[in-house]
Order: sequence, then structure tokens, then C-alpha cells
Amino acid sequence: MSQHTALPGTGAEAGAELPDLLRRAARIPALRAKYPPLPATGPVRLTDLPPLTRQELAQATGEVLASGTQAAASLVWADGGTVGAPALSLLPDDMFAERVRDAWSPLGPSDVLVNLHSCERLRPDHHFFNRFAAASGAACLPLGPLPDGAQDAWLDFFARTGVTALSAPPETVARLAGAAGAGRPLPWLRTLLLGGTLHDTTSDALLADRFPYTRVWRLYGSPATGVVARHGPHCLAGVYHPLPHQLVEVVEGQLLVTTLDARRDPPLIRYATQERGEYAYCVCGAEGPAVRLSGPADPYFRLHGRAVSARELVDSALATGEATAAQVAVSRGQRVRLRVVLAPGVPDDHYTHDWIRYQVLESRLGLPSFVLDQPEVFDVVAVDRLDGAPLLTAEEF
Repeated sequence: MSQHTALPGTGAEAGAELPDLLRRAARIPALRAKYPPLPATGPVRLTDLPPLTRQELAQATGEVLASGTQAAASLVWADGGTVGAPALSLLPDDMFAERVRDAWSPLGPSDVLVNLHSCERLRPDHHFFNRFAAASGAACLPLGPLPDGAQDAWLDFFARTGVTALSAPPETVARLAGAAGAGRPLPWLRTLLLGGTLHDTTSDALLADRFPYTRVWRLYGSPATGVVARHGPHCLAGVYHPLPHQLVEVVEGQLLVTTLDARRDPPLIRYATQERGEYAYCVCGAEGPAVRLSGPADPYFRLHGRAVSARELVDSALATGEATAAQVAVSRGQRVRLRVVLAPGVPDDHYTHDWIRYQVLESRLGLPSFVLDQPEVFDVVAVDRLDGAPLLTAEEF
């Protein structure tokens, strides 16, 4: 039996917004047959509607782009897939920054934010934090990835420029935490902004140890949904508050998201995210319920904050023609090992392994580019057999 948990206080209803969302969905061929016609009388119940899958959203997004009928000026982002078969999404060009700011206010006019997110591979976080800083009245240095080999010089530059806040992906936060632990503290850093359209799980204990005078603020979301929920310095670990324009349900442990904003195109109605969780209450004093995130749903795993599909990696390995079976293993330290059974006649040497690795990663959207350059983060290993082995496994190596 399906178990559904409604968001307390909402009855999991989109209220007055839902009929308009359904009318707009009906003009998109991929969604026209998905939802029933609006009733002549009586309310429309959100929970009576089927969840929207990632594949359906990607198809509907493609149709909106092809027709040029998007509801507002929008930017195209990728939630995964490959260059040949992308999972695209459309978000308004302001990224709902003002709506996020109204509920989550870590910055003000006296702040200078340095944005260390990359805009590579159609990831939205760099653009989001630029817009969020502007919506907050703060100044922003949109640097992008912290350059290798010149970290100390850039940190000195930030101090001289009056930087007070920093937004960065998990791999950059790990670099800065390592530098702080090695005697390179950041006394000027008042505010650290984590997450965005990803989920940064860097532990509060590590951050408190390395940045003792810094207040940590987090966001959770995905490129498909945009930012979904917020977390403040006084929230419990792993607990997030849904933003007012994002209605969140939990169905059999999986988060479904409905965006209550007419500028979102295609309409996002009960979108099935790759995240698992449960409803919780937080000690921070914020009004309304909260969601405790518990990790990606199979066959997804988290790699430096991004939800990655093990199925897509395996399919890409098989598509090379060099392998007949594959499996993804992930360590607690966020290393990935792609195990492959080589096809008959394919030599088992590092050239083959490197070629498969390149083919799997080069065109993949949603992964950080540093994975391409660091074989120790993602490697390929040949094995004799994988009969009956699970698609995704967690182990230490």
C-alpha cells in the first residue's frame, strides 16, 4: 500500500495555484494526457495527481524550448544525462532569488560575497548566488572556481577586498577547511553559504572546528527544482524548511516538489526528486514544519553534493562496446569505482580503463569537472564477473 505523508498544516494542497498549473501543463504535449481535465465544480486535490518523473520533465522542457512558449525569461540548466541525451530544466532568470531571500536572509547591504561556484556543465549555482547577493543588496565577486596553485594569494585578495561571505561547492569547502586546519584561517569570513541546487553534507562539527567565527547557512535543491528548502545556523543537522513557493510532500519516503509560481515552465507538479526524507520539527523557532533529508533514492548516490545516477553511468559504460556488464561502488570518502566486465577480445590494460572512463565522464552533465582530472576520485577497474551483483554498492576502498 502506498504511504503518503502530507506536509503538516497544508493538507498537501496547492490551493488556488493548482488549477492554473494544470491549465498551463495542458498546453504542453508531453503533459497533456498526464493530468485529468479540471472538474466543473469542486476543488482539485494535489494528492490525486500522479508524480512527475525526471524523464517526463525533460521531454516537456524540450517541447517548451522548441515552441518558444516559456512563461518568462528563463535559463536552461541540466539535472544530469549526457550532451547527447540531456535532462534539461528551465528556471526563471532571477532563479526565484527574491523569494528565497524573503525566507532566508544571511546577507545584507554591508556584505561582500565571493562566489566560488562554477557555471560549468549547465550547473545553476553560480548564477543563483550572483542573483541572490544582488537581491540581498550585497556586493558580489563572481570569481568561479578557486584557481589551483594560487589559493593563498586569492585568500589574501579576498581579505583586502573586504569579503565577508563565501558561497562554494563541497569540494572547495573541503579545500578551505583543509587549509584552515593547516594554519590558514579565514578570520574575515562571517558567513558561509552552502548548497543551492545541490545538498552539501559537510559536517557541522568540521565547519565549527575550522571556521569557529563563521555562521553557516545552507540551501537544498536540484537543477530540476531550483532551491527547495533552507537551513539556518540554529537548525538541527540535516533538517531544512521548505520555501514558501515550494510545496513538499513525502510519499513512501521520497520527496515530491510542486512549485507554486506561474513563471516556472513547464509547471512542476509533484515532481519526484531523487531525495529521500521525512517530516520533522526544528528547534530553530521558524514557523511551519521541516524536512529531514536522509540521502538519495536508489539508483542515485551523492558525489560532492550532486545526485548522480548509477544507472546512467553503467549504461554509458555498456554503450562504449568495451564492456558487457558494469557496477558502481561508492566509498564513504566519496570515491567512485566503476567495475566493468570487459567484452571478449578487449585488452585488460590501463589504456582500455582510461578510454572507458573518458567516454563515461566526458559528455556527462551534472558532474563537477574536477572528477575528470582526478582518477583517484573516479576510476575504472576490470573484474571477471558481476552476475547478480547490485547496480550500486557502498563499500570502502
